[in-house]
Amino acid sequence: MLRAAIVLLCLCIGSAAHAGKRVALVIGNSAYQHAGELANTRNDAVDMAAALRTHGFQVLDGIDLDKAALERRIRDFAAALVGADVGVFFYAGHGLQISGTNYLVPIDAQLRSASALDFEMVRLDLVQRTMEREAPTNILFLDACRDNPLAPNLARAMGTRSADIGRGLAPAESGVGTLISFSTQPGNVALDGTARNSPFAGALIRHLRSSSDDLSAILIAVRNDVMRETQRRQVPWEHSSLTGRFYFIPSPPAVAVTPPAPAEPPSPPVAALPSPNAVVRAPTIITGAGATFPYPIYALWSEAYKKETGIGLNYQSVGSRAGIRQILARTVVFAASDLPLQSADLERDGLVQFPGVMGCAIPIVNIEGVKAGDIALDGAVLAKIFLGEIKSWNDPAIQRLNPYVRLPAQPIVAVHRSDASATTYVLTHYLSKVSTDWRTKVGADTAVEWRGGIGAKGNDGVANAVARTKGAIGYAEYAYAKHDKLVFVRLVNRDGRAVAPTTASLMAAAANANWEATPGFGLILTDMPGAESWPFASASFIVMPKQPEDAAATREALKFFAWAFAKGDRLATELLYVPMPDNVVGAIQRLWAAEIRDAGGKPLVARPN
Repeated sequence: MLRAAIVLLCLCIGSAAHAGKRVALVIGNSAYQHAGELANTRNDAVDMAAALRTHGFQVLDGIDLDKAALERRIRDFAAALVGADVGVFFYAGHGLQISGTNYLVPIDAQLRSASALDFEMVRLDLVQRTMEREAPTNILFLDACRDNPLAPNLARAMGTRSADIGRGLAPAESGVGTLISFSTQPGNVALDGTARNSPFAGALIRHLRSSSDDLSAILIAVRNDVMRETQRRQVPWEHSSLTGRFYFIPSPPAVAVTPPAPAEPPSPPVAALPSPNAVVRAPTIITGAGATFPYPIYALWSEAYKKETGIGLNYQSVGSRAGIRQILARTVVFAASDLPLQSADLERDGLVQFPGVMGCAIPIVNIEGVKAGDIALDGAVLAKIFLGEIKSWNDPAIQRLNPYVRLPAQPIVAVHRSDASATTYVLTHYLSKVSTDWRTKVGADTAVEWRGGIGAKGNDGVANAVARTKGAIGYAEYAYAKHDKLVFVRLVNRDGRAVAPTTASLMAAAANANWEATPGFGLILTDMPGAESWPFASASFIVMPKQPEDAAATREALKFFAWAFAKGDRLATELLYVPMPDNVVGAIQRLWAAEIRDAGGKPLVARPN
């Protein structure tokens, strides 16, 4: 027995001392030769390398690498990864997406011709394939979604193909055992910040140094820190195919103590703790996927809910359509969609849906001498402006709505989204309700054939176009417009009141809607009654199976959303989301009790009193 105990002790100590081979490649590109220098990427790389070394990583690093040097460093990384348990790649610098493919930009890139794609840049998927070929667990951190001043060079060279150049990075999918983390959501631009580190790198390094949590919890904390620092302009994003928990800070070694000789045969010894690189079965966790709009608030709710209950939320922000595909395949517990599914589709696929949180679009303007809320428009006038029929700000139709405002004889320039968006759908849905001309000539959709004006991609694209164009009018998502203090207009609602976009006016629109009379709660909140109602808004919708395969997981998801409705309002309003009113929450909970059942037909939740 003594000999067996000594052997077990040696095995335990050996396992803890040999934590497995952990290798990292850390790159910081700052001194771009044909673009302005990035302020903090060098610091980001130096600090990240130091943090990883303290956690036992063999770190290969590189600062200000040209194309040849970057490729050599990747080859060195590939050689070092042989036999490794974990690989980590961190890149701070310029990145670019072309036709959905992501590229890292070396410091000598000029991007003056279409041939530059393969000869001047390095494909991100080359790094990912290299890692996945050698190590079972791989983590990629990309702080590369910055505004790239070289992109216009390439756009001019590509001519008609310039539309293939996207903003930020394109969504990336991880192989089994891999996690990919972006500093902001796909298609968005990350901020450099004014501190030593960028907002993303600073938060990530801080939590890696101090937190003993698993990687999933660290990324939730990082996301919330970045959202607070950037006022939700930047929302870190990840795609994970890890099969369990991963820790950067090693666990303390397991120590085996020799027990006294027992009077009867002893129980089998307890196994040593797994190494910090080991992937183990995850604890209870709620899985979801879908729309990008609610992603920030789900992250904030998840952090608070886990602290209270110990149950986490793993939500993949992959877009509404991809989320619906996953719920149809039953690979997640719930999906989220920025637009409601049709009742026939819900019935066919055995699904239920309900609203989770709200937002809206706000008309924004750049008019000489006009401040936020100074002028009001109604639906008919707004439709004529976007149809190109009202061409000047002192048009009599606008002046009648604003008799005490001196409006300039300034041409109107209408700015619209050039990309498909739920924001465009809500606006055009409203215009189709209040204007027969709009309904027959343009209609409602996520992307429409606009009658002239300027197209711009994303909320920030529209906001920037409005800001630099005198006489412009456009529209932006509520939170974006509020954060950036954009000049908004009041709108005349169905009851004839000119109202400003506020949390109260949005909640009034939701509270006055007849949700339960609409199959699947599938309302777009346009032209709602009520003196205080904002004229157009929409919810993000949760979609679940009526009879889930995993009833226990669905029950936990319903508990999470019940908690969010009861305790999450303050967090939602902090991020400028609009919570669901109490009467709507009651209707949602009645739906749960009536429609969502286990295999035996028993309701998963009790009907509310």
